[in-house]
Amino acid sequence: MRPWSGACSAWRWLAIAVASLAAYPAHAQPPDFQDRWSGFWTVRFERAPSGSELIAQLPDDVVLIDDAGGGELAAGEYGGLKLSAAALAAVENYDYASELLPENACEAPSVAFYMQAPFPLELYAGRDLIVFRMEYFDLYRVIFMDGRAHPPADAPHTLSGHSVGHWEGDTLVVDTTHIAPGTFMNNGFDHSRDLHLTERFRLSEDGATLRATQVYQDPATFSGRAARYLAWSKRPGEYVLPYDCDPNYGA
Repeated sequence: MRPWSGACSAWRWLAIAVASLAAYPAHAQPPDFQDRWSGFWTVRFERAPSGSELIAQLPDDVVLIDDAGGGELAAGEYGGLKLSAAALAAVENYDYASELLPENACEAPSVAFYMQAPFPLELYAGRDLIVFRMEYFDLYRVIFMDGRAHPPADAPHTLSGHSVGHWEGDTLVVDTTHIAPGTFMNNGFDHSRDLHLTERFRLSEDGATLRATQVYQDPATFSGRAARYLAWSKRPGEYVLPYDCDPNYGA
């Protein structure tokens, strides 16, 4: 063996490693984001939203709905939204008693509703994936952070949809499409399969509070854009519990 063959081999493997790293898109994650963002988060009930900076970034024409964390709206109230004729007709014909039937009692909602439900979640933050494990209906949500695009429009629609995210400084921005039709408000108002969801998540400086805004567009059911503000508190050492929905609870 030539005396310099080992060095050439080392340089060769170094070049391969550099090329492999270059194959991944650049990520500008906040420092220590994996530890700071990961963990158990429980709903934070705020009389006055503490995430004023996030709310200030909402579009000027957005309608901010005040029903997050279990603040249900009454029948016929839509938080200031102007519903389409088809959506109004669907609400007027909605049978509230059907929610208590065994075959409907454990029907899970979509991401447009389950994120704002008063149940905790576990968050696992990685470089290429961020995963939400919801206690509500034992649902999961995966956010791709590897630069991929959404699938074609005819790809399957699911309750959690298809989410892609990126960092803007210390803010996690998530874009979600392909959401299956489901509950939008707990008063008979459902969204369509064309719902488009954009979220911005931000952690407080002390790492104890996670805040978010959600912006929704669904021309098939309402005009313009709607939004919700959400917040959670971190509770180290706790975990989500099995939801174990009982279809007979309505009885």
